[in-house]
Amino acid sequence: MTLGKYLRMVLAGDAGVAALAADRVYTEVLPQAGAVPAVVFTEVAGEDDVALDGPTGTSARRVQIDSWGKTRADATALGHAVRAALSGHTGAAAGLDVQGVFLVAERWDFDAESALYRTSQDFDVWSAGDAP
Repeated sequence: MTLGKYLRMVLAGDAGVAALAADRVYTEVLPQAGAVPAVVFTEVAGEDDVALDGPTGTSARRVQIDSWGKTRADATALGHAVRAALSGHTGAAAGLDVQGVFLVAERWDFDAESALYRTSQDFDVWSAGDAP
């Protein structure tokens, strides 16, 4: 299982996120006429872990997760739900072992072009197994 598929499964399956965004969890792009609140995640960086004796078999990926809403309150509430679902998360599915998810940054803004508010969070995801 790829990390993207795993993240979508976890976020869409979380009761707190689903209560606000239903199944509106997307990879990389918010649909142009898509309903909000919605979550969009993007892998923005990554590296394989290496020790002195070679690769450890784990990797770290930086994932940006944007929670979109029509109001600041909607985007903030969804951001809180995403944080609750992922901070400290561990789990496994279909050959991917997620060893830890850690919030490293959080930002808030307004996108004038779409007239939507956004809570943007960066998470480091440590995993081993079948994730590019």
